[in-house]
Amino acid sequence: MYKIYSDFDETISQRDVGSQILAQYGTEIAFDIWKDFDAGAKNAAQCLTIACDSVSGMTQERLNEIVEAQKLKAGFKEFVEDCREKSIDFQICSDGFSCYIRGMLEKNGLSHVPIWTNSIEVESDGTLSRDFVNQREGCDRCASCKCAVLLTTSDDSDTIVYIGDGYSDWCPAMMADVVFACRDLKRQCTELGIPHHPFEDFFEVKAILENYLKERPKYRREQAHRRRKELIMME
Repeated sequence: MYKIYSDFDETISQRDVGSQILAQYGTEIAFDIWKDFDAGAKNAAQCLTIACDSVSGMTQERLNEIVEAQKLKAGFKEFVEDCREKSIDFQICSDGFSCYIRGMLEKNGLSHVPIWTNSIEVESDGTLSRDFVNQREGCDRCASCKCAVLLTTSDDSDTIVYIGDGYSDWCPAMMADVVFACRDLKRQCTELGIPHHPFEDFFEVKAILENYLKERPKYRREQAHRRRKELIMME
């Protein structure tokens, strides 16, 4: 069975929505703190906590305005519908904020799509609450561990498809049988020798996947399968 997982910001959405919120309502520390992440001094959850704690003056109305201004990548709604018609599991796994991901999906009539992300919500005092409900002890790359999602919602016989664009996506890309990559993930896949399909929109993803479903209904990438086994043994 094929199971499909996708990042959200700049993969499904055209822009990084979390960064927009932090740029408008946070302070410089919301971005500067990630230097500590790059240096290995702090993990993603610690950096995201500091970034969220810098936010003030945020309201639900302002969040709604930001959500309303966003656009999804071309073909995404059609792609989700095609997965539904083919009974293919599709889930979003993101290191972003629950508040805007949920809002954007609702706006586009896609509230039924499962989401795995950080529980970050707007509070009445203008701040952001944060709860890293999908954090994994053995992972310091993401506050919401995408590898954990893939491992706990698939089994050994599944063909895993991963779609992403950035820093938080190379770990699940190493575990996936089929990878669709844009932006930074495309470069990382090339450097790491991970086979991947570059893409610009979800019409391309849909077309390539249709060929897999016809020609390789039980496709397995052995390196990805071994990586999944390694992570299970480490846990």
